[in-house]
Amino acid sequence: MSFLHICKRYGSAYCIIIYSTLIFTGITLFGILPCHAQTNRIKILFERLKKAKQDTDRVNIYYSLSRQYWTKNADSALLMAQKSLDLAQKIHFEKGIALAYVSKGVALGSKGKLPEALECHFQSLRLSEKLGMEGLSGNEYDNIGIVYAGMDDYVKALYYYQQAYKIALKQHDPTGFVTFGLLVNMGEIFKKKGQPDSTIAYNQRALVTAKKAKDSVSIAIALYNIGENYVTKKNYKQAQAYLDEALDIAKKVGDDEDVAYCHNELALMYYYTGKYDLSMQYAKMGLAESKKSGIDDLMKIAFNVLYLTHQKAGDYKNALQYRNLEVALNDSLNTVEKQKAIRNIQSNYELQKKQQQIDLLHKDGIIKQTELERIKLKRDILGAGIVLLLFLAVILFRNYSQKRKLSEQLALQNESISAQNQQLEELVHVKDRLFSIIGHDLRGPIHTINQMMDMIKDKSLSKEESDYWIDKASENLVITSHLVENLLYWAKSQMDGIQANPANFDVQKVIEQNIKLLKARATEKKVMVTGMDMASAETVYGDEIMIDIVIRNLVENAVKFSKAGDTVTIGAEKIEGSTVITVKDNGKGIPEEAKAKIFNKFSSYTTFGTASEKGSGLGLLLCKELVEKNNGTLWFESKAGVGSSFHFTLPSLV
Repeated sequence: MSFLHICKRYGSAYCIIIYSTLIFTGITLFGILPCHAQTNRIKILFERLKKAKQDTDRVNIYYSLSRQYWTKNADSALLMAQKSLDLAQKIHFEKGIALAYVSKGVALGSKGKLPEALECHFQSLRLSEKLGMEGLSGNEYDNIGIVYAGMDDYVKALYYYQQAYKIALKQHDPTGFVTFGLLVNMGEIFKKKGQPDSTIAYNQRALVTAKKAKDSVSIAIALYNIGENYVTKKNYKQAQAYLDEALDIAKKVGDDEDVAYCHNELALMYYYTGKYDLSMQYAKMGLAESKKSGIDDLMKIAFNVLYLTHQKAGDYKNALQYRNLEVALNDSLNTVEKQKAIRNIQSNYELQKKQQQIDLLHKDGIIKQTELERIKLKRDILGAGIVLLLFLAVILFRNYSQKRKLSEQLALQNESISAQNQQLEELVHVKDRLFSIIGHDLRGPIHTINQMMDMIKDKSLSKEESDYWIDKASENLVITSHLVENLLYWAKSQMDGIQANPANFDVQKVIEQNIKLLKARATEKKVMVTGMDMASAETVYGDEIMIDIVIRNLVENAVKFSKAGDTVTIGAEKIEGSTVITVKDNGKGIPEEAKAKIFNKFSSYTTFGTASEKGSGLGLLLCKELVEKNNGTLWFESKAGVGSSFHFTLPSLV
């Protein structure tokens, strides 16, 4: 159970590099998904590649495809990494270039092309250091160390492992897996150099890290490595203590593969100490566990120990039987490797076929674009001909130079007048809209509040009646205040513009504040206002005051058009680099014929709420403008009698 044992679970001797990429860069690794999930992910990525419009998106998709093939097909992984690299270099996308070199290095290493893999990892390291991507730099130090170890250059391998270890300590990895893996890797270097004492020392440090993280599998690995090296030192007493402890943990966690490793190593230890009966016993247990796990390499070790022990015991018949089984298994493994190579050729053929289809689609798009440009050119030439004919006609009647100057002056004046007229029309519309709201929607509530105050001043009212009208007046004041706030904000945005002041903030807190603010009003209508369950804070980048206004307007609208017993739900969800905020209700909904008017600032749309609440028609229009000021998009889905869902996007943490 050396550290390479971890990699055998994922089917690649180069898997340490894959695992370190996962830890250092924080990128989700789909390469170690189950086979069917991996295949589905590859299919999805190819579909995305066909639809991708931006070159940077295509670079990232090629890189993701390459990662998918890391443990499946090294040739396919290399092909996708090269496509990612070529496109990233073409558009000068340095981060994409750095990641493409990582993936290309992994693929080349898997194919045994270590010098080429080393060059790729150095290229990635240079870029990561230039871009200040310390996590990726740490990953590449580890990868370079692994390649040097594969080339038996243990001095350089150890140096780069140590550089990766320094960065890992600075990263403060809570799992401890990165530092654990690097310590074990450094121990492996000393094991290959024939220095078991140093190997034991590094694994002892790794054991401390594993125990702090309370990771049973890592603890078992460190214990096994220490025991294995004590066997090398012929300190069998110490070896047995560590191997027994590793075996006990492996049994408790139900890891048949780890149990098989421990049984096989104990069998070897007992063989070296001349306890052949115990050696046979543990080898048979190791063989049973190996068969259960389906790991041929472990079965080979068990067969070999059984062959040696039976030979020492003078049982040549069984010794020959186990030797034959070992040889047959070795031949079988060679056949499996050949079949795997054939499957790789087939997989690579299918991959190239898919790429050809994508290239054909791309070429078809280029041809269509060329045709459109040709049509546009013809249209432009025709237009230019008409202008030329008109120009020649003018020359026949007037002096060319004077006419041209006069025409240019008139054209400029017309453009200026047209722009001024359009601006004036919009300002007149804003003015009319403002006076309309002030005259109808604002004057009415103020007049109502005035009447309520007169009734409150009437000393003939009972205390209960007086309290009732005070509550009603307060409620109307809040509604009117909100209307005035919307009115002023919208007027400012239309007449002289408003500028967003974006910053990182927790949108979940804003949602919770608005739930508390509007809960009492909703309770009066017997409407429940609630937030969606959130696992953690959701940080977005935008103007917090503007977003607060948007959320409050959307929630008030939802409450306004909900009836007793309905529920209004507010929540935020991170989707592909953006955060989507949703306000959902199961109220009266929006009629189909009214949907087109919702965001039209030249045709006001208002309607009464379920409790006859009156609106100004400004709320949703203001929401749309404020969301767009924050680089977001606002949209809705609604069905009359079923309810509405309003969504808007914001950039995630910057």
